[in-house]
Amino acid sequence: MASPLLRLRRHLTAYRPAHLPVAHKLGLSISLLIIGCVTLLGLVIINQQSRLLHEQMDGFGQAMVEQLAATSRELVLADDSLALNALIINLAGSPRVMGAAVYHRDGHPLARSGLVPETLDQPVAPPHHPQVSGYAGDIRFQDVRLGSAVVTLSQVEQYTAVRHAVTAIALSTLIISLLAGIAAFLMGKHLSRPIDQLMLATRAIGAGDYRYRLETRRRDEIGQLMTAFNRMARGLEEKSQVEGALSRYVSVGVARKIMNNLDQLELGGHQVEASVLFADIAGFTSLSEQLPPDQVARLLNEYFSYVSRIAHCYRGTIDKFLGDGVMVVFGVTEEDPDHRFHAIACGVMLQRLVSRLNRIRVAAGQLPVRFRVGVNSGLMLAGNMGADDRMQYTVVGDTVNLAARLMGSGDPGQIIIPAALMEDTELARALHTRPHGYLSLRGKEAPVNTCVVEDVSEPHRPLMERHIHALITGESPS
Repeated sequence: MASPLLRLRRHLTAYRPAHLPVAHKLGLSISLLIIGCVTLLGLVIINQQSRLLHEQMDGFGQAMVEQLAATSRELVLADDSLALNALIINLAGSPRVMGAAVYHRDGHPLARSGLVPETLDQPVAPPHHPQVSGYAGDIRFQDVRLGSAVVTLSQVEQYTAVRHAVTAIALSTLIISLLAGIAAFLMGKHLSRPIDQLMLATRAIGAGDYRYRLETRRRDEIGQLMTAFNRMARGLEEKSQVEGALSRYVSVGVARKIMNNLDQLELGGHQVEASVLFADIAGFTSLSEQLPPDQVARLLNEYFSYVSRIAHCYRGTIDKFLGDGVMVVFGVTEEDPDHRFHAIACGVMLQRLVSRLNRIRVAAGQLPVRFRVGVNSGLMLAGNMGADDRMQYTVVGDTVNLAARLMGSGDPGQIIIPAALMEDTELARALHTRPHGYLSLRGKEAPVNTCVVEDVSEPHRPLMERHIHALITGESPS
């Protein structure tokens, strides 16, 4: 069970704002500092004034007692009770004097009036009267103690003066604090304005707006920071432009790797477990002979655009275009544990899309277009291949060569894969295949057992259909 302190901390954390602007922090800090200083100064002034009033009251009380002792000395010696009572009554009627008394040395009162103790055994200041203070002094004659004189004084004026001082200082503190708070927040807003501008600029850069620039008119450290930010934004803009241009010739993943490792571009590669898809247009030579060159170029660009978007749906990367064919890799530029299924599903989606487009083309009186697809998975070498002055990021190896051979051995509309891939039970459940038999392929000593992929299983088909519909209609997949 959580402790009360921990529950309180959680409660406060729940209500703590997620973001507190620097202007508010700065204004609050300055305000608290000013309020603290003014409050401390007020407390010092109140304490000083209270102490001064106490000293004045004590001085006045002692003077009154000494005067009463001197005046009543002869009356006590003469045992003149009438004159002594008259003196006490007259003194007790003075302003600020609450009471006066003269006591015999044995403690009993000779004359008393007002708020005074009945005997000297009791406290000089009357109990339950916090605003009354008492003062006592001896009545002596030639070093003989005749008795004591007592005077009680009212502290109402003193308390009133202190209360007025506290009220005045409290009002002054409130007014100064209010003005200081407004000034502090305005100052904090002014000082934090460059930080707010930097925050907006950072968000713009984070959102991809590399053209965002700051106006640098300051000549202090913040101005230098703004200048450095503008240089950084300019560098990011140039890098983005280069990467955008580069990604038109190579995949986005490859372009990003190249841009992130400009100082480490060298020939060589590393072994990866990945998948590769080859697809080409069957009978392209005959088709191109029946069409003008510009229509052939438009047809290739149209279908290659479809292939690129289909590959993107399944995390594939266009490695290269090969005349009327294309090579797509999966799990090379970014890690993909499902690269086998994604490569084959990409081929299925391509064939299903082409079948839909052919119905449209035939209805429009155009020639149909058919693709052959070959897919393979396994170890391959990925990296920069070529020469020092001309290199290309690609994949090579027997796995890649077999995929190209499988494509070349297939019929239009078919997707050929090695039967060995179906040993993966999860992959087998995700696909509908049929045996295609053993094929003797160039570069392979033994025949390769193959399968034809007819479709993906039901759980994957609805999403594929939505993507195909979106590609044909130009809508976003729901």
